Amino acid sequence: MKIFIPANQKGGVGKTNTAFNFTHFLAEEGNRVLGVDGDEQGNYSRVMSEYVQPGTGASQLFGDAPVELSAATGAITVLQADREKLRAVERAGLSDAQLVSNLRARLAELAPRFDYLVIDSAGSNSRITNALLFVSDFAVIPTKIDQDSIDVSVEVLKRIASIRSTWNPAMVNLGILPNEYDSRQPAQVKSLKALLGKYPQFIFPAYIADRSAYREASAARTPVWRLKNDTDGRAKTSARDAAIEMRTVFRMLLDRMEAQS
Repeated sequence: MKIFIPANQKGGVGKTNTAFNFTHFLAEEGNRVLGVDGDEQGNYSRVMSEYVQPGTGASQLFGDAPVELSAATGAITVLQADREKLRAVERAGLSDAQLVSNLRARLAELAPRFDYLVIDSAGSNSRITNALLFVSDFAVIPTKIDQDSIDVSVEVLKRIASIRSTWNPAMVNLGILPNEYDSRQPAQVKSLKALLGKYPQFIFPAYIADRSAYREASAARTPVWRLKNDTDGRAKTSARDAAIEMRTVFRMLLDRMEAQS
């Protein structure tokens, strides 16, 4: 089971949008996918509510007992953000090492049932987010192209480098993924060029544009390539453009991940 996490310490940069759509993409590629919502806000749980395991939450991954799943699960299975229990894990007296040890054990038990695990984590430097990063095989850093988001994303680059040198040397950093990028905005074009000039090896070679179709698809709880017109049931033009763009990014991500197998 390969573990993928969109990571950023800043909220609102596209982590959930990436995790949500990539989960569906992986499933459509024939994979058995486990989704885990490690963010107490629960946005991933909301958009993936159709696939949530009743009575089972992400907090159980940090305990010392196996996570029980129903025998019959489809291509996608989601462990929802059980807010109060996640908060209890965050405040627990367990050491970080024990949290990570528990998490590794629970995921190892689940691994035979899934090909991929996609994690949505909080936009903060929390113990839970750190533990999830410590066990991930692949990380991508979605970011908006504004100075605040870029500054935080560069700090996340450094954080991932630190994690690779200590807790998780096998983790692959897939780079900073520009998200909600608007090429019509000179300030964004300038900022992206500056970012490419300073960190060329860490910038993913594609981007997700600023399109309303992504927000519409999230509200409809469907991947953007399935977004339809209300009148005739055909795909919206904006959704078709977004689908081509997002599938291109996801194909590149998946190819890079598969190449590391």
